[in-house]
Amino acid sequence: MNKPPEQHSNRTVIPFSRKDPCVKEPDIEWHKLKSELLNAVREGALTADDLFVDEHDRQAIADERTFIARFGFDRPRRFRESLIRLKHAADLTDREIRLMGFTSSLRLGAHGVQLAASRGFAVFGRAAIGLLALHMLYAWLLAAHSSSPAPILVLKLVGVAVMLALMGLCVHQLCVRPWLIQKRTELGRS
Repeated sequence: MNKPPEQHSNRTVIPFSRKDPCVKEPDIEWHKLKSELLNAVREGALTADDLFVDEHDRQAIADERTFIARFGFDRPRRFRESLIRLKHAADLTDREIRLMGFTSSLRLGAHGVQLAASRGFAVFGRAAIGLLALHMLYAWLLAAHSSSPAPILVLKLVGVAVMLALMGLCVHQLCVRPWLIQKRTELGRS
């Protein structure tokens, strides 16, 4: 049933029962072409990464002080390279990266830097903004039933409104916005 391998010119033909009746050994030229193609693809991938990185990014990766001046926090070189790649892949701005770093929403994992904003923290932020809005409504109701003279009442109401609006803006920036940035980048990738 099994025949010995047959010799044809300089190639050996070995019959297999499950596959093609005769399998030829690959040419050496084919291996050379394959290795040249793989090398060209690797070089292209390396230069493609360099195309996204401009001079400011190279300086930020190479120089720690430039990175600190640009993003406001300090990380090792491996983290800096991964962060610049993430910046271009997710289309983030420097301000967004600064905010994500300030709120500790950047995590260095096995696959590089990842966005790690907390959904629970965003829900807490929205609830806090809702409470601030209720306080604003309460201030308006108190002002409507106040017996104070109009100019003093207006000053008090404007002061409370500005204070509550600033508190709401801070809560939005620190709690809600990192989650919105992460959600936007996830939608952009899919």
